[in-house]
Amino acid sequence: MTQALRTLTNYAVACSLALLSLSHAHADQHTPTVPLAAISDFVSVYERVRTEHVQGYTDEQLLQLALKGLLLKLDPYSEYLDEAATQALEEATSGSYVGIGIEIEPAGHHILVITPLDHSPAAKAGIKAGDLISHINNRHVKGLDSTEVSQLISGPKGSSLNIRLLRNGKEYSYTIQRQRIQLNSVRSELKSGNIGYIRISQFQENTPADLIKQMQELRNRGAKAWLLDLRNNPGGLIDSGVAVADAFLTKGIIVTTKGRQEYNNFIYEANALDPSEQLPTLAMINRGSASAAEIVAAALQDNGRAKLIGEQSFGKGSVQSLIALDEKRSIKLTTAHYYTPKGKNLNNQGISPNIKLNMASDSEAGTDNTLATALARLQRQL
Repeated sequence: MTQALRTLTNYAVACSLALLSLSHAHADQHTPTVPLAAISDFVSVYERVRTEHVQGYTDEQLLQLALKGLLLKLDPYSEYLDEAATQALEEATSGSYVGIGIEIEPAGHHILVITPLDHSPAAKAGIKAGDLISHINNRHVKGLDSTEVSQLISGPKGSSLNIRLLRNGKEYSYTIQRQRIQLNSVRSELKSGNIGYIRISQFQENTPADLIKQMQELRNRGAKAWLLDLRNNPGGLIDSGVAVADAFLTKGIIVTTKGRQEYNNFIYEANALDPSEQLPTLAMINRGSASAAEIVAAALQDNGRAKLIGEQSFGKGSVQSLIALDEKRSIKLTTAHYYTPKGKNLNNQGISPNIKLNMASDSEAGTDNTLATALARLQRQL
């Protein structure tokens, strides 16, 4: 038996004995014990893989694979992040990285495209929310987690990759060039009828400040209503989502999070400051609206601040915490579920809009029928 395996075995047994002793000392608390038989099975399988698998792995590689497998099977969003993946995640939340610009999650034997980011190489190539990726550069994605897929997609700026995917039962193939993705998460313009159109593509650290700045600029130009576009917004930082919702609310619950540990339980409430000045507001969502975008949409809907127009949102009602293992590596772990102001968890359900539209009618040529319908409805309110 290798030294690493002896260490693993000795550590596992030590942990088991310690927890077993603790359970006897506090039997009335029903403290669970570590299942020694299961640990024995793990060590036996580990040794078989180490000595008999045709490819041959080092102990370090096998333990890394064990960590990845443990997190992969928990839920679609928990994952182990090595140094490169941790750095990529930090870059994405700060606003810049090299890639093709898609938000993804594992889905059985495929990888689901939650949404392509605005103006990204993926969006320009024609990749759509709901597409199921089957191959990347001729490698099947079955069994890969989001990090491994992201690493396949990553590469030098200007290099190309091929993606094969399924859409409505048909197979498509795209060759896409990697580019620097500059994530300016908020953009706005004053539409006809003095409607302030605000597009939020995802929630980054600077999103709330950018939103408030652009709202003030639109008000100075005469905006009399807000049209908030959350379509194909995959989410991002929950605190940023809460702050965006708060920009439209003066009171009420924005979102509640509930986890197993007390420190994961929060109730986020709106404060009285009102950058929106309570102007009439309509928010657009679609099946690419997920996570923090759904927090914002549900907060506005449940508090009666705005109606939603579009189609059913994606349905991601869980919170992931980034937990550092050391200075370079981390894990992304689902630590809580979030609940709308009315107490609904949206996981695998999504938000039903007040005004449902068949968004398939939006033209491939770029005619945004949903936007036109939303603008017309807001104009009638003024």
